[in-house]
Amino acid sequence: MNVIFHIDETDKWPTVLSNIKHMVDWYQKTGIQGDIELLINGEAVKQTVKTANINLNDIHAPNVNMVVCNNSLTQRHISNDDLQEVTSIVPVGVVELALKQQQGYSYIKP
Repeated sequence: MNVIFHIDETDKWPTVLSNIKHMVDWYQKTGIQGDIELLINGEAVKQTVKTANINLNDIHAPNVNMVVCNNSLTQRHISNDDLQEVTSIVPVGVVELALKQQQGYSYIKP
């Protein structure tokens, strides 16, 4: 079971981080396998920089992929070098969402 979490509002960080931790725990307890992707776009990209108070290492796991929308970074003048190392960049966040949904990922937006 694959899941894509979507965050675009900075005030939703505590919820999305908690949701992902619960999902990872559930996978481990049930033995069910799946991938989790966290898509970050909009104003939420501000919290992906190395100096942010959000530490994405807290949810880093082999089956958790954290991607950041390049368009959102560009609009906010955030450099790729400023991002936390556990992230990767996708060209367009909304396209990433559509692609993952076509691949059967369940969509969750806290």
